This record gives sequence, structure tokens and C-alpha cells, in this order.
Amino acid sequence: MPTLTRTGRRAVVETLTDPEEVPTYTLVPVRGPDGEILDGYRAVRRDDTRTVVSVVSARYGLVGHRTVAQAVDRVGSALEPPEPGELGSAFPRRSIRLYSGGRRLEIKLVVGRRYRIGEGEELYPGLRVLNSLDGSWAVRVSGFAVRLACRNQLYAARGDLVEWRELHLSNAADLTAQLRRAIHEFLGRFADGLSLYARAMQEEILAADVEPALRAAGLPGGHAATIGARATAEASHVAILSRWAAYQTATAYLTRELRVNPDRERQFERAAARALLRPAEILPYPP
Repeated sequence: MPTLTRTGRRAVVETLTDPEEVPTYTLVPVRGPDGEILDGYRAVRRDDTRTVVSVVSARYGLVGHRTVAQAVDRVGSALEPPEPGELGSAFPRRSIRLYSGGRRLEIKLVVGRRYRIGEGEELYPGLRVLNSLDGSWAVRVSGFAVRLACRNQLYAARGDLVEWRELHLSNAADLTAQLRRAIHEFLGRFADGLSLYARAMQEEILAADVEPALRAAGLPGGHAATIGARATAEASHVAILSRWAAYQTATAYLTRELRVNPDRERQFERAAARALLRPAEILPYPP
């Protein structure tokens, strides 16, 4: 059954467990103030609640959330799962979330292909697939990693883990084929991006610099202050810690304690990675 989570005064995230639970949507006519049909526009209506979630151009090609979820499920079923119990209940192998009033969909899928980057440091690759019903973007795919020691979600800064901004589609078969190519390309290049994490294990940062770096990268002040204080406690009297340790402090907080919608979650992940993994690249990053 779907689970509703309120992440802010108005923001509600609907968590689903199966692709068949994802609602379907239909394009319907839009009427003007006098009841006339507006030929240049269509409304995207959710079939189960009959709620209009957005109004789009009549030329808009609807790629439904359920179609995307089913395609990810088909591709994911051929990929090896994590070891039983490895991720725990707090970080399932697959998660499906609807947000922004149902206009947007996020699916995460963890692949059980283990990578080792250091003593006690093992990772599984993860995929994030996004869809929108308001014309904001086409289907997108990006990658992350899950640190098995603590099940933190890790993001690599610009250029180190593959990201496809948009997949342009014509039908369900095309969607599945493009997703399969994108996912396998990501998995094929995943190991090449892990050098960023390995370098962060060797480099150090002053604990006092963690909060300012996070603020400069765009993380809101309250969250930056919380992470900065915990990094200071982690460093103890030495007052210095590895960038990797500082990043783990940040990702532990972002993964386990923060409750924001998926768009904000991605922004915060990127801010932490820019600040603590690649401090020379504190640059604006597209949403």
C-alpha cells in the first residue's frame, strides 16, 4: 500500500513498493473560462483520483510514471540483487516515490555488484531514475553509491559518475531499451569514478572548515551547522579529519535524518560532494 510522508508544510511524498501501484495518467482537454476547449493545451489527469496534476502543450508526449516504473523493473530484474540483508530495511533495494503533487517520480535501484575501494570500504552502485509530467524534463538517469559499512548514500561530484540528463522516447519498448543502455553504461564506468572516493581518504580537512565549505557549496545553514558540529566531534582534539570521514558525517545525516522531497535531496547530496570531495569545483550545478 502507498505510504504518504509529509516533508514540509505542504510537501507530501507518496512511497510505493511495486510498479503496479504507480498510478496511470491520461491527457484530457482543457477548457477556458467560458467552457470552450483550448486546442493548444492538454491536462494531465491522474486516473485513480481524477486529479489534474499539470497542464501542458497539446504537442506534449506523455511518458507515464507507471510505464517508467515497469521499464526500470524489467531492466532491474536482470541485474544481480544485493546480498540478503546487506542493505537492511532502512535502505531497500528498490524505492518508488511520487512527489510535487504527483507530477514527478523518482525510482532508486541498488545493484548487488560489490566494489572495494579500501580496507572496510565496500560499495554497491545505485541508479536513480526520474520522470516528470509537467514538461520539466524527459526521463533522466543518474548514479550514486551505497556505502555498505553504514548504508549511507553517496554522490560523486561532476564528471566522475555518469549521468544522463534526458532520455527522449517514442514508446514503451524504446524506453526500456534506452534505460537498459544507460544503466549498463553506468555500471560499466562505475569503477572508474571511484578514484574520487579513494583520493578523499588520503586528503585532510580542518573540522572548522567543514561548515563554511558546505555553506559555500549551497547547503542551507542549519544543515551545514549540524554537519560541521558533528565533524568537529569526529575530529576530537586533533581538529582535523580526512575528507572521506567528513563526507561520511555529511552523508550519514543526509541519508538517515533529513526528510525533504527528492529534488531537495539531490541538491543537498551534490552540495556535500562538491564541498567535501572536490572543493576546487564549488560551481553552480544544474538541478
